[in-house]
Amino acid sequence: MKNQLVRAITIAVTAASLTLAGAGMATASGPGGNGSSSTTAAAAEVQSLRDALTARADNGDVSGTQASIAELAPVLSDLAQGKRYTIQAKAKDSAATARQENTEAKKNVDELAAKLDTSQGLPPVSALLNALLQRLLISLSSLVNDLLGGLAVPVG
Repeated sequence: MKNQLVRAITIAVTAASLTLAGAGMATASGPGGNGSSSTTAAAAEVQSLRDALTARADNGDVSGTQASIAELAPVLSDLAQGKRYTIQAKAKDSAATARQENTEAKKNVDELAAKLDTSQGLPPVSALLNALLQRLLISLSSLVNDLLGGLAVPVG
């Protein structure tokens, strides 16, 4: 019962995050978009890395998830420090939060990987990965939204 509840919550949060991120990407690519090409490029890169991370976690690919987290680290650091892209202060704050969540997710996924080698009877790996990554995925969606100016876009 508890595992079913965790899975249902994980699915709901993931779906909401993907919806928000998809709406933000539609803003960047549509006519009359708000923001510079640097901001749009940053949002596209974060969205691409977020999508790869989500896909790997959904497939239960622990080593792939670890690789995606490692790929995110330098991008989030660059954004938080304003080195590679010119972005607004709010987006820098979101990037700093996402960087902290990425660090925490790395630690948690590394611990999970170690436990998988020594333990049996755990819930499905994809469910565990999704549960561990929820805060990071939400932070990444928020970052994409901040990079794109938070404009509402009709879905459909």
